[in-house]
Amino acid sequence: MSRPDTYPQTMQPIQITTFQSLRRSLGLIIKAAPIELRNLILLNIIRGAAPSGVLFLDKLIIDEVSRLLSRVQTAQPLALMLSHPILLWSIAGVLSLKLIGDSLETMSSFAATSLRDRVQGFVEGKVLEKVANFDDIALFENPELLNIVELAKTGVSKIQQLAFTVSMTITGIFIFIPSVGLAATIAWWVPVLMLISSSPSIYIQRKYSRIIWRVQRKQAKISREMNLSARVLTGEEYAKELRLFGLQELWLKRWQGQFVQFFTEMQQIRKKGAIVVLFWSVFSRIGVALPFVYVVMGALGGRYTLGDLALYSGLIVQVEQSLQILINTSTNLYDLSLSITPIFQLLDLKPELQSPIVDVASRLPLLEDSRQDSDVKKDKIGIEIKHLSFCYPGSNKSTVEDINLTINPGEMLVLVGENGAGKTTLGKLLGRLYDPTSGTIDWNGKDLRSYSLAYVRSRIAVVMQDYARFPSTVRENVGFGNLLSLSDDTAINQAISEAGIAAKVNTLSAGLETPLGKQLEDGIDLSGGQWQRIAIARALMRLDTAEVLIFDEPTAALDPKTEHEIYSIFRQIAAGKTTVVISHRLGLAKIADRIAVMENGKIAEIGTHDELIASNGIYCSMFTRQASSYI
Repeated sequence: MSRPDTYPQTMQPIQITTFQSLRRSLGLIIKAAPIELRNLILLNIIRGAAPSGVLFLDKLIIDEVSRLLSRVQTAQPLALMLSHPILLWSIAGVLSLKLIGDSLETMSSFAATSLRDRVQGFVEGKVLEKVANFDDIALFENPELLNIVELAKTGVSKIQQLAFTVSMTITGIFIFIPSVGLAATIAWWVPVLMLISSSPSIYIQRKYSRIIWRVQRKQAKISREMNLSARVLTGEEYAKELRLFGLQELWLKRWQGQFVQFFTEMQQIRKKGAIVVLFWSVFSRIGVALPFVYVVMGALGGRYTLGDLALYSGLIVQVEQSLQILINTSTNLYDLSLSITPIFQLLDLKPELQSPIVDVASRLPLLEDSRQDSDVKKDKIGIEIKHLSFCYPGSNKSTVEDINLTINPGEMLVLVGENGAGKTTLGKLLGRLYDPTSGTIDWNGKDLRSYSLAYVRSRIAVVMQDYARFPSTVRENVGFGNLLSLSDDTAINQAISEAGIAAKVNTLSAGLETPLGKQLEDGIDLSGGQWQRIAIARALMRLDTAEVLIFDEPTAALDPKTEHEIYSIFRQIAAGKTTVVISHRLGLAKIADRIAVMENGKIAEIGTHDELIASNGIYCSMFTRQASSYI
């Protein structure tokens, strides 16, 4: 497969219009909860028609009572009512419609709640699936993309509001349609005037919704920083030092300052918008006042009966209320569509990491990788790095630059250098967590990018310096290294033993089923060194299939005695494997096949321990300095 040497890094969220966001949101709602949505629409159709029916029956009752009172006086009102079917059935109709309306309101509330919960669960699942399966870790290291993730998380909570707003809009529509139809019987211009007088208010509200959303997008950075500050104040990992160093007040003030900055700018926009909307709301009252005066004058002039007056007055109020519902819900739909847009930007985001055809359903390599596997086993020629350079997304500065390096099959290479020299970045590129900005990494004669990501990662065992501490059992924390062996006690215990953590695990009352992490019920915590041994055991679970081992600062949290034990373990498990160890501690370098010294993102020196000591260069200086600290 032919690939260019340079890959531009242009992973950017696509622009989505408000209409597209609303259309796709409605599509998600229909897909997530079709039955609940259908039920809600049917219930709201009936609920929407009921108020107009009640008003019409009220008119009949008032007119009939007025007619009877003008013709006859009776001491038997019940008998009079029962003897006039129009009056009797109108009263029965009003009571029935109100009873049905109350019942349907309860049923609609239940359907709306079910709709909201199902939609939120569906959309949240989509977002979690996207983030979890996003192969490019730039999603977690690029501030702009982190803002999209943060806004998408907020959008998930908004999606259930959208579902509720959709149901309210449906209710408003089915109240509005019969109300307008009956209001037009007063005069054709009554509903037209009410619509026209309400239009400016709708326009102004939408305008300020756009302004507020732009401010919210701009403030995504502040919102994320507020969440980070809140995490420092409430997170377990910061609890000890926060108290020992007396940092509570500092971080509280920092969070409060961020909140004030967030709130003040938003409040100014809202205040200005409220004043303008209030002015146009007063104007819209004209659309209600004129029809109302017209109906009263018509009743006084004899054109309308008292029943007509009650009907038309009620219709005017009902049209106004339904208009307000539609105005508010349409504005809310617009606001929510803006808030939900980042969800679709996240779902549409494409990773820069490119991969050949992969079975997405199983996330396993297809036949092409099987053929590649056979080719690799026949002819192993190691790893060749050619003119490799890399810039992190959003940065113009190369973290590693023009690196040329060959790692032979079965060789243990130790990458050393000061912090920030580019060692960890090179490890990420070898594990294909990123693709190079330019240059290539060839594995057994083929560009690493010509293999599927699933294939590459299935052949690599890694222990990173920022290893994961999964809130799960000992079994899972180790067995996650090879899911096929998650139930294999022998394999898990062997990995635990080789990582030197067996003595600790054997003291646990629940053994492999012990929850790790104080957040879990009956969970225990481990020391930093013990957690690191668990991470090493997790990597050991993949030894049968792994051909490349990458250890990034694997002994950083270990004492010198334990460090020496781990070095011996590494030497044993690395036999026959191509191994890259990244470290600024040089104890392991002495037993490595070769040492590559990195400085300012480049390979400054390379050779064996004895060769580099003899050259009296960077490595010799580092080794001498570290050795003196143990004397």
